[in-house]
Amino acid sequence: MGLPAQLLLGTVALATLSFGAFFLNVDLTSTAFAYLIVVLLLSLMGSLAASIAVILSVVGLAYFFNAAILTLVIFSLASVVAVGLNRYVLQQDRLLETGAKAQRGEKQTGDALHQSEAYLAQAQELSRTGSFGWKVASGEILWSRETFRIFQCDAATKPTMQFVLQRTHPEDRAAVQRILEQASDDEEDYDHEYRLLLPDGSVKHLHSLARAVRDASGNIEFVGAVTDITATKVVEQELRESEQRFRDYAETASDWFWESGPDHRMTRVTDPANAIGIVSSRLIGQVPWEFAADFESEPEKWRQFRATIDAHLPFRDFVYRTSNEIGASFYVQASGKPIFDGSGKFLGYRGGAADVSSAVRAKQAEQELREVKAELAHVTRVTTLGELTASIAHEINQPLAGVIANADACIRWLQHDPPDLEAARRSVEWIIDDGKRASEVILRVRALAKKTDFEKVSLDVNDLARDTIALVHRELSSHAVSVRTNLAPNLPKIFRDRIQLQQVMINLVMNGIDAMDSVEDCSRELVIRSSQNDSGRVVVAVTDCGIGIRPEVAERLFNPFFTTKSAGLGMGLSICRSIVEAHGGWISASGKDGFGATFEVVLPLQQEEACDGVPRLVA
Repeated sequence: MGLPAQLLLGTVALATLSFGAFFLNVDLTSTAFAYLIVVLLLSLMGSLAASIAVILSVVGLAYFFNAAILTLVIFSLASVVAVGLNRYVLQQDRLLETGAKAQRGEKQTGDALHQSEAYLAQAQELSRTGSFGWKVASGEILWSRETFRIFQCDAATKPTMQFVLQRTHPEDRAAVQRILEQASDDEEDYDHEYRLLLPDGSVKHLHSLARAVRDASGNIEFVGAVTDITATKVVEQELRESEQRFRDYAETASDWFWESGPDHRMTRVTDPANAIGIVSSRLIGQVPWEFAADFESEPEKWRQFRATIDAHLPFRDFVYRTSNEIGASFYVQASGKPIFDGSGKFLGYRGGAADVSSAVRAKQAEQELREVKAELAHVTRVTTLGELTASIAHEINQPLAGVIANADACIRWLQHDPPDLEAARRSVEWIIDDGKRASEVILRVRALAKKTDFEKVSLDVNDLARDTIALVHRELSSHAVSVRTNLAPNLPKIFRDRIQLQQVMINLVMNGIDAMDSVEDCSRELVIRSSQNDSGRVVVAVTDCGIGIRPEVAERLFNPFFTTKSAGLGMGLSICRSIVEAHGGWISASGKDGFGATFEVVLPLQQEEACDGVPRLVA
């Protein structure tokens, strides 16, 4: 409260007391005591001027009322003494309070300082960075706790420049000493990296930097920090080794790597492309279809490729034809993935490429070989038909003879009087049945003779076996061979080419007949079996009781141009194996010398599509 307010408060208090004393007729002594209380209260509020003003007012008021001079003096002295004592007590209290505040402030400052030091120590430990001070003139060095830890010594160790150099790796020692001497001579900051060789044999990498300053005496000293960068150096070394490893792979691989921009034009092609005659720099700035040789001849392939890269999708194993600097044609297989920046903006493609000319040409040769084999298989079928001419003629003659006989009978039945129409009707029906039999034989022969592509149909292997027996019936009879069938009922149908498998069955039956030609001491029997194995595949086996398979020829039995027949070409079993393998199955032979042989064909229910080996675009 300010002085005017205190004066106003004192005046109001005096007026109130005076009015009350006058109204109540209180004696002067009691009134003076009340005035003294007001003076003391004002002095407690801390204002000496207000207290003196109230004392003077009281003296003046008492004088106005004719109070005795002695009374006025005593009252004045008592008031002054009381105010003085009050002021003294207040000052002592303030001094005590100020001291307490100072002590509290010092404690808080100390606590904050300790907390700050703790934070700094933790921060240095986490960052593996210690601080130091180096007074050049005296050689005194001060280290933080983290610096002691970095140098692997306790706080009792007295750090000196000699100690630092002793811990420095021998290969870096001279360089460190030279840097420190130059910095102290030139009085300039320094920043360098070096290694420590510690007592346990481990090596640390340090980064040290310091600033040159002057102390109060004008002497130069350095204040700086030292950071343990061992982990960073290890990562950098691993990164360099990884980069070098992949660089070595890239330089020694037959593949090459490429990059393109957002417009699909080449921005980089590595040197291995030069190995096949491509000058890498020639491709820079071009899009793939500008240096491809099959862009116009295979437009659909390139249309799909361009749609893929325009959609910024990855592609793999895209094969195209191009030519090198001397005009030689070759095939390239390329794969790539789109590259985007952090915001998702398309930057281009990055990928690899390889010369796959050998693989593509091998595939082309394989296709040509398949075509040759198909042609040869057709020739073999026609040749087999020539050998089966007698059987075919017999198969056709039987229904034709039946047709003639039934036609003669029909005429006779019609010539009766009256005509026997019912008997004539039966004869006509028999003629139709015989005509159908003849037609079926002719259809089977035409199918075998016809040069057709691979055509898969639903097929019952039991029906196939029965048709085969019908076709070779004449050969079986002429060689006195009997046929016994053991066909499993309710076999699942397979989805295969009927004509090709018919050729396999005929070939195996004919081989069995030939194998038993020299058998005289026992009956000649051919057994045809069908079954389903544990894996669900259909099995057809043809067993003869002929001369068997000699061990020295067993491994060569299915080789092209290998034959045990004096007039054979050696292609029958080889073609059989090619046909069966093309249908996803396999063929095998077993038997002992002189005890017959069994040829077994195993076919899966569904065709397992084989990869043709030609790389394709995949998005």
